[in-house]
Amino acid sequence: MAGVVVLDAGALIALFDSTDAHHNWALDMFVDTAGDELVMSALTYAEVLVRPIREGRADVFESSIGGLGIELAAVDTASARPLAALRAETNLKMPDVVVLATAAQNDSRLATTDNVLAKVARDRGLTVIHP
Repeated sequence: MAGVVVLDAGALIALFDSTDAHHNWALDMFVDTAGDELVMSALTYAEVLVRPIREGRADVFESSIGGLGIELAAVDTASARPLAALRAETNLKMPDVVVLATAAQNDSRLATTDNVLAKVARDRGLTVIHP
């Protein structure tokens, strides 16, 4: 099914970390969504970069994911109030709120390894790709 898939940090982290408990799921998920447009918020992308930066391998990591063609969605001042309202309503942490809002805005599926985010997204009518 071609469409849009919004990625949570955990999905991308699991793909590139063979020791991650969700690595095999991530491999399968990225194969299954190869024909889809992949979207990630800029905030989520920053979250994914933390470990590679700490380990001094950010350039290599970014080169590795470049081939996935992930489109970055901006988080801007116009989204501040709606994001705050969504956080107040769901009690999710802000990074998860941004992922949820990005998926809802794009009317897309959401790929996440996070159980709580997956449940909230399903409860809000989104299709979730989850281990």
